[in-house]
Amino acid sequence: MNEFKVDHLDQLKWLALVAGCAAAAVYGFARRRRALRALADEGLLGVLAPDLSRPRQYVRAGMVVLAMAAIVFALIGPRYGAYFEDVQRRQLDLVVCLDVSKSMLAEDAGMSRLDRAKDDVKRLLDRLVGGKIGLVCFAGRAELTCPLTDDYEFYRMALEEVGIHSAPLGGSHLREAIVAAVKTLGDQENRQRAILLMTDGEDHGDGAVEEAKKAFEAGIKVYAIGIGDESRGGLIPIDKDGGRTYLMHDGQQMWSKMDPAALTVIALAGGGEYQPSRQVNSRQRTLDWLYSEKLVAHQQAELKQKQVTRQYPRFAWPTVLALALLAVEPFVSERRGTGLRGKVGPST
Repeated sequence: MNEFKVDHLDQLKWLALVAGCAAAAVYGFARRRRALRALADEGLLGVLAPDLSRPRQYVRAGMVVLAMAAIVFALIGPRYGAYFEDVQRRQLDLVVCLDVSKSMLAEDAGMSRLDRAKDDVKRLLDRLVGGKIGLVCFAGRAELTCPLTDDYEFYRMALEEVGIHSAPLGGSHLREAIVAAVKTLGDQENRQRAILLMTDGEDHGDGAVEEAKKAFEAGIKVYAIGIGDESRGGLIPIDKDGGRTYLMHDGQQMWSKMDPAALTVIALAGGGEYQPSRQVNSRQRTLDWLYSEKLVAHQQAELKQKQVTRQYPRFAWPTVLALALLAVEPFVSERRGTGLRGKVGPST
């Protein structure tokens, strides 16, 4: 129950910066020591600077490095200590259809379109209070990445691994995604079911509108979330020969735009609606707003309540530690016999 967990393990990458700063400090101290030795021998340095304390210098540098490490620890979102929350079990099954075609690498959504879509889904997971969720990744073909589950931590781990490698065929075929999602949801007519189509709208096939209509007739609503810029669009970055370049066609750089018109038609045929991915208010982005305002508002909840285990976030303690270290460090004296910085007067 009280096991330690983290929300954002990928933020550990900043430890490389902390290690680099620590190495730079060690190198700086060694270089300063060599420079002083070049001026005078060790005994004479003690006479020239009798009050200077190397250990205190190390302590000051260590405080800064420790503060940086504490900030990284806060960034990973540590959680510890369980508590129980009463929630109503909801009869809602969702399948997120996530576009992983190359056009989703375009960086016109504040980050890459794919990263923006994944971030939106993570926010949605924080709001789910029951029901099941599945994940279908698609490009030219669709693949079931995570079957319907109420284990949201398992789902989060599956989502972290998603990339353009997650679909076996290039291109973008929205029909394939809807077909795979309908198959995943099955024929559970006693449950509310919905498909969340997250894509830039590029479609190299046809039949998506017809499949959305079939889904709606089977009791499954289709909602479309547009990812990307619909006016200017963005270039599609690729790695080539160890460097970064952009996708070309007939000698020209390819610009990709989000297609809201196509997504609107699909969503309307599926009995849902189209919304662009954006910050709806200070707390919600489009996907979690859609969940709370459109889906949860109309779903039926079972009469029984279920206790769900939550864990307390513990990012505050390392943050306070980091701020305290950074606040105290400038006042730590490098002289012997003084605790804080200050002028040492003559002895009387």
